[in-house]
Amino acid sequence: MEIVLRDDIIMDCKENMNEGKTYKFLSELAKWYGDEPYNFVMKTDDDSYIILEELIQSLRDKPRFDMYYGIKIPCDKEDYFPYQPFMEGMGYVLSWDLVEWIATSDLPRNDHNGPEDMWTGMWFNLAGKAKNRFDMSPRIYDYKGAAETNCFRHDFIPESILVHRLKQDFEWVNTLNYFNVTSGLKPSKFYNIL
Repeated sequence: MEIVLRDDIIMDCKENMNEGKTYKFLSELAKWYGDEPYNFVMKTDDDSYIILEELIQSLRDKPRFDMYYGIKIPCDKEDYFPYQPFMEGMGYVLSWDLVEWIATSDLPRNDHNGPEDMWTGMWFNLAGKAKNRFDMSPRIYDYKGAAETNCFRHDFIPESILVHRLKQDFEWVNTLNYFNVTSGLKPSKFYNIL
C-alpha cells in the first residue's frame, strides 16, 4: 500500500464543524485529484492520534469500492434516528468512488449543513451507497481519562488505530508515551515531553 503525503490544502470556506466543511473538503478533493485517484481517503479530527502502521494493516484486505470504515454509531442504546447508522466523525475512511460520488451527487450538494458525520452516513443510507461497511471498534476510540468506559471510550489497547479527544497537552503526552513514540527522543528547546 502506498502512502501519499500532500501539502496542506487551503479551502475557501470559514472554519466550521457542521456547516458543510467536510462536504467541501471531500467534493473539492475529488476535483483536485480526480486524475490520480487514490484507494482511500480518511477524514479525521485534529485532536486525533493515528497509528499509521495499524491503519495501513487494517486496510490491506478491505475492498477498494463502496467502502465506509470507522466506528459505527449507534454503538450502544442511544438512538440517532433517522441518521443511523453512520461512522463517528473522529475518523473514518472512504473508498475513492464514494468521494467522487459526493462530489457529483445532488444529494450531498443540496443537503450538507448538519452534524458532518451523521450527514455523511445519511447520504450513503439514502442513496444505497457504502455497502461495504467496517466497524473498527474497539480499535478507534476516544481518550478515556477520568471518563466512564463506554462503546467508544476505553483504556488504550496495543492494536489501536486512532485515539480521539486529545484536547490537553497531558493527553497527548500520555498517548505518545503509551505507544512508545517518545522513547529515545533527545532533549530539545522546541519541545518538552514529560
